[in-house]
Amino acid sequence: MKINVLERKESIIITAIEVLSEAGINGMTTKEIAKRQNISEPAIYRHFNGKREIVKEIFRRYSSYDEVIKNTVQDNAMEGKEAIRYFCRVYAEYYQNYPEITTVMFSFDTFKYDEETNEEMKSIIKKRYNLLFGFVSKAIEKKEVVFSNDVQALTDSIFSILWTITFLWRMENCSFDVKERILLAVDNIINF
Repeated sequence: MKINVLERKESIIITAIEVLSEAGINGMTTKEIAKRQNISEPAIYRHFNGKREIVKEIFRRYSSYDEVIKNTVQDNAMEGKEAIRYFCRVYAEYYQNYPEITTVMFSFDTFKYDEETNEEMKSIIKKRYNLLFGFVSKAIEKKEVVFSNDVQALTDSIFSILWTITFLWRMENCSFDVKERILLAVDNIINF
């Protein structure tokens, strides 16, 4: 069966994420990806110019829900606490259903040595943070949260919950319900 170009590219990226999760950035080689895809290494280069381009596509995959979340919140006129909870729930579900993608979150240090990938990763995280910051601002403005009037501190707390609980979940081999734990922690802060 012949795989079309888009399917092959997508398949290569999925495999690259799996390799990144299992072997880290140094183990994520075009040779290893090709081996797992059961194709030749030059076949990888027909789709990507090299490892850097594969990493860019992994980042694209990692950030694929960012616009969807923003648009869903806007289209459904969600504000404040509802938007915060939706933001956290969707990311928690994404991570729970696709644990390998969280490797990108925790590989930031390895990406910092390449200026282009470092800037791309920082941009993704900054946009995600700013989106949450907007939701928190609205919740404070509407007086839905009384815990804090400091938008940055509350945004930092919620963002940290997502990051830290996901990290603990990965360290414990995904042995608990990450979505449930994230939402419980977030609810404890925004419903305080």
